[in-house]
Amino acid sequence: MNLDKEICDYLTDKYGLRKSWRDPEIVPIQKFWSVQDDWQLLPEDLAEILIDVFTKYGVDYSKFDMLNYYEAERAFWQRKPPKRELKPLTVEMIIEAVKAKRWFYDD
Repeated sequence: MNLDKEICDYLTDKYGLRKSWRDPEIVPIQKFWSVQDDWQLLPEDLAEILIDVFTKYGVDYSKFDMLNYYEAERAFWQRKPPKRELKPLTVEMIIEAVKAKRWFYDD
């Protein structure tokens, strides 16, 4: 089995999406998916998933910066920071980091 498929299968088995809340069928996670749009992960869910995957595959993720991919959460009384361009984050980026054994997108 190739590593791309192995990681997608692992993510599907542990963190897959259901088609709907009434349908128990799990949608297979695809390599080309955007974490923010297709998978629609919240930052705290992504953090849990990445720690799991990176620990399982021995990836150095010390350079990973969540603020490059998601806006920082603020209390409703705090001023919002100026809008900035967020980087896309894909399943393929996670797979490539596993292959390289380090997160290199935020270097």
